[in-house]
Amino acid sequence: MPSIMDLSKYPLEKLVQFAAGVLPGIVALLIFEQATPGSFGWFFSLGFLGYKTKLSLIVLAAFVIGNTMGVFLNERVGWTIGYLIGNRLYTPSHSYDIAPWRDPTWRGLLKNRLGAQAPNDSRLMSQEIFDVRQKTLDHLPEVQRLSALADLATERMNAVIDDANWERLYDHYHQIVLQPDDRDFVWHVRNGLNFNLQVVSLYVLISALVVPGVRRWWCILPACMWVLDLIAELFWGVRRFLDKWSTLSEQIRYLSGGGNNLS
Repeated sequence: MPSIMDLSKYPLEKLVQFAAGVLPGIVALLIFEQATPGSFGWFFSLGFLGYKTKLSLIVLAAFVIGNTMGVFLNERVGWTIGYLIGNRLYTPSHSYDIAPWRDPTWRGLLKNRLGAQAPNDSRLMSQEIFDVRQKTLDHLPEVQRLSALADLATERMNAVIDDANWERLYDHYHQIVLQPDDRDFVWHVRNGLNFNLQVVSLYVLISALVVPGVRRWWCILPACMWVLDLIAELFWGVRRFLDKWSTLSEQIRYLSGGGNNLS
């Protein structure tokens, strides 16, 4: 059993989400009472358990049930996001005509941060420019022309590799902006409560299909609102992850030294 000092080592978001997991557990027990009336009465009539012990067991059961429901939904949401993102066809970085990782301000800030480890600040060579430069070599003697063509192809390939490296770095900071580590306590509390209310709402809607006592407007309406909120969060999260341009300004602010202000 971890001590209070040991608990301080756990991530804050885990502690808040675990504590808030009591909410869906309590609702699940109340719906169970609706489905099988008298269950709580039978439990509280047990004489060999004290009143405080019974309450403690109910809270523990609510905690276990609620967190199990939360883990299940979290895994399903994670699987859905992974499926939506994974089904996107991979597009090589050099195939984009314009891309956020070619923004000169972003590259300049990142070069200042990485120093000598930054990729070469080369520019992609379009097919049109490549063809024009290739034609200019036609007047050269055969040996020199072949050597110049090889150099041109190498130059173009190096630019493609550099562009892919810039995209990789952009994706790294894209993730940092979308999932920053410096969340404050208020955000963790709000996020934990919000997620568990979404769990409660989804469970209420599913239970309403088989438990008539749950079919009340004051149960269904709030549950629908929270489930719609869950769907909107899922849609917005996937859309923003796939839209690389959505974090360019925030990345520039982060690289400029405003990382602590990310939300």
